[in-house]
Amino acid sequence: MITIFNRKEVFITYDSNEQLRIRNILRNNNIEHFTKCKGRNDFNRGRTGSFGIDMSCNYEYKIYVKRSDYEKAVLAISKR
Repeated sequence: MITIFNRKEVFITYDSNEQLRIRNILRNNNIEHFTKCKGRNDFNRGRTGSFGIDMSCNYEYKIYVKRSDYEKAVLAISKR
């Protein structure tokens, strides 16, 4: 089980297809992972709307693995 105390960030992206690709790599290599998704524009959207904002970069995806699996995850990601 991945907790806040034993996890390490292995990848950050704003592209949903890229985060899906990385998650599939980790899943295929039997590496337990956790993804945190955060909306970047939620705070200012009420005041300014979405005019002029690149909606493809609307969400930030952070992928975490166990500290003990970090090296294995980096190696698996770098091979693809």
